[in-house]
Amino acid sequence: MEKRNKPAALRLLPARWETARLTVEDSRQEEIPELQTALDSCDYIKPWTGDEEGSMQNVLDGGDLPPNGSKEFFRLQSVRAKATGQLVGFLDLYHGYPTAEVFWVGLLVIQPQFQKSGYGREVICGLKETLAEVGGYRVIRLGVALKNWPALRFWTRLGFDRIIAIKGDEVHSENTFAFVTLECPLDR
Repeated sequence: MEKRNKPAALRLLPARWETARLTVEDSRQEEIPELQTALDSCDYIKPWTGDEEGSMQNVLDGGDLPPNGSKEFFRLQSVRAKATGQLVGFLDLYHGYPTAEVFWVGLLVIQPQFQKSGYGREVICGLKETLAEVGGYRVIRLGVALKNWPALRFWTRLGFDRIIAIKGDEVHSENTFAFVTLECPLDR
């Protein structure tokens, strides 16, 4: 896949949108320490994913891009509680991957102290509604580590129940990893 210009049908998510309890907006440079703390607070999933700790500065500067991706289609969005302004978590998003009608969720992080409060469900339901308003997208896709049972349960409950691909190591062991690509149509 080569780098491409923005297709006419590809519309970008607003820089700021809201749900009943949350404000979601493009992350800013001054939020990097908070975003890094949020990412680091979820390091308990590393044994399930095999991922090494990332730098939020690098993500904000260069984007978390798919193969041959372009930064103009990437969004890092902070999720804050309306009532307090506290950082609840963040979204790592990509418009039009692998095709123009697919919206990709690279990562959803909800800090542990806010988990089990319905914020994850609320932000994803709000994302679905916002993308339906934006138009041009048929589905949302994301990848989940097969060892990450809490995430698999979370995403399948939200309608991400169509398996598009399974990639990774062929043999299961403590030191091997595999990921499933899940899809949810935007009409749900």
